[in-house]
Amino acid sequence: MTSTTRTRRQTGFMFRIEVALLLTIVGSGAWMALPGCSSNFVETQKTTQKAPATGQFGTESAYKHLVERTRQMDARPLQATTGPRVSDNFPDVLLTSHRSQSLRFRSDLVHNRIVCFAMFYTRCTGSCPGTMSKVLALRRSLSTEFKPEDIHFVCITLDPEHDGVEQLHNYAETLGIDNNPELPEIHLCTGTKEDVDSVRRTLGMYDLDPEVDADLSQHAAMLVTGNDRFNRWASSPSGLKLTDLHETVLRIAGESERQRFAGRFSIDSGFSLTSLQDSDKANGTQSCCQAEGQSPACKCCPENEQPAQLTADRR
Repeated sequence: MTSTTRTRRQTGFMFRIEVALLLTIVGSGAWMALPGCSSNFVETQKTTQKAPATGQFGTESAYKHLVERTRQMDARPLQATTGPRVSDNFPDVLLTSHRSQSLRFRSDLVHNRIVCFAMFYTRCTGSCPGTMSKVLALRRSLSTEFKPEDIHFVCITLDPEHDGVEQLHNYAETLGIDNNPELPEIHLCTGTKEDVDSVRRTLGMYDLDPEVDADLSQHAAMLVTGNDRFNRWASSPSGLKLTDLHETVLRIAGESERQRFAGRFSIDSGFSLTSLQDSDKANGTQSCCQAEGQSPACKCCPENEQPAQLTADRR
């Protein structure tokens, strides 16, 4: 072996050792103890950050951006769909309400309507009471967004062989469903077992496992919201916080950009709608309420603010 070859091999060997040593140092974090490298680097980064200039909004410019973005959301009605709709394939089976009304599933309850569906049964002691309480709370929170005739709730029994009109009527009285005529309607419905099962599967409230699907309690903790005019549908667990359910329904049911997104945008960004009025007052500018009138679409108005400002712990 020549001296040149030996030198090259030694050089290559030493290079591999140096690379391995460097990777070991970097991987172990030992580099932080080397001269010129502070072991308090991460902590220094944390402690040198400036506190937000204006509370939860971070900076004045960020706050102004949130204000402007909320105001820019268009309150004009969106264009309804002109093509095929999901509901075109819905069964038009006959259901009967707790008021003894005969209602066709597709024609009377879905067509050109905004509707929230839930499944329950009167003998349920599991998730049904919680689901029904969310339905009642949603009906009230959404009443400032929609006129009573523009949205309704349909709760269909999973146990039609037991839950006839009389049982549903008594259940409705227990919940006080018909005590508030100024709020959107709630229909408690029953039908034949075959028709109820058809509706349940249409709404996606079933399980692929036949054994699980046979358990009624598996289908009683969901809410399905639809806006047939705009061909929008979505399902949500009824166990979500009321704030999230409210904004999910608005995202599906809302008929303008502002109605669909303003409330959620405000909550996600930590933006308080009341602070918008305070800012307007301090800067001598017009609020959107003054500019556009006290309309449900203008969500910064005091009487319209409550649904979007539902507290995080309210259920």
